[in-house]
Amino acid sequence: MFNTMKFLQAVGVSILLTVVISFILGFIPINNFAIFLFIQTILAYGSIGYFGAKWNLQAPYTAAYLGAVVIALINLLLSHFIFNILVFVDAGSIARSISLAVIVSMMFAVVTIFIKNKREGALS
Repeated sequence: MFNTMKFLQAVGVSILLTVVISFILGFIPINNFAIFLFIQTILAYGSIGYFGAKWNLQAPYTAAYLGAVVIALINLLLSHFIFNILVFVDAGSIARSISLAVIVSMMFAVVTIFIKNKREGALS
């Protein structure tokens, strides 16, 4: 059964971790903006995949999927309403953003479940 409280905790920890690590990365001189965005993407969506799979044991893939969609939608809404970036003009960019979020999150969830099963001896 899906545990909503653990899901919300995973989303909160993922957002908090992203903010803290992004603040720390701001002090590191990274000249390439694409590398900075890549690190943030892996960090944000990878952490929701990891924590969603770790804390929601009955439905780990659902938690990772929904967490990625929720964080991607929060990012899109903040971009539109806070920073006045017109992200809702291009439907293709929204689809790419959500697709990338889900792919990264699910990859981390699959790896987390695989390592957990391997440690328990379920896979021989």
